[in-house]
Parts: sequence; structure tokens; C-alpha cells
Amino acid sequence: MLALAASSGADLWLRIVVILAGFLLAGFLAGVRTLDRRPSTAVAAWALGWLLWAAVVIVLWIVNAFGGPAEPEFGPGGDGESIIILVASLVVAVLGAFIADRRYSGRASRSRRRF
Repeated sequence: MLALAASSGADLWLRIVVILAGFLLAGFLAGVRTLDRRPSTAVAAWALGWLLWAAVVIVLWIVNAFGGPAEPEFGPGGDGESIIILVASLVVAVLGAFIADRRYSGRASRSRRRF
């Protein structure tokens, strides 16, 4: 959610990079936080991030309807780009969980040295 808000108003490609990096980190941190079902926890973090963003957009629409400041750019790009970013952010969130799973599970390769 923070990546979505932080990148508002930036160039589309910068927004994409920031959003994907934010969801990769969110998926990783969600995976670190739990001992099992790391991908499903990352999906929950992904869904919560987008739901919080939707809540912010609804509040901004209400403020705009009552004569608030000019309407900001709500979504990252047009409809097509927003759907692609939505799906890509899910993929990188789950990837972050798999990275956490690989790094912190007992199933990791025994050949890797730990200091």
C-alpha cells in the first residue's frame, strides 16, 4: 500500500518498479512472519494492500465530491496497465514468499553454509 501511495504522480514505469518492489518486499516479509503456508500469507498481504489502496481511493473520491482538492491520479496507468500491474504484483508477492521460504525453512539446501 505504501508503494502504491509513494509512487502516485510519478512516471508510469517508475510507478511499476516501485509497486512491484513494494509487493516483493511485502511478500517476503509476510513469508518471514509465518512458519508455514508462506505463499497464502503473501496472497493475503497482497489482497490487504490493494484493499487498503481501494479504501484510500474511495475516501479521495468522497473528498473530491465535496469540493476538495483536484482529483489525483488514482490508478497506476490506464485500465489495461492497472490489471497487468495487479497481476504482476501478485506474482512478485508470492515470489517474495518463496524467497523467504527458501531462505528460512529447514528444507533449504544443506550445502549452503551458515555462519
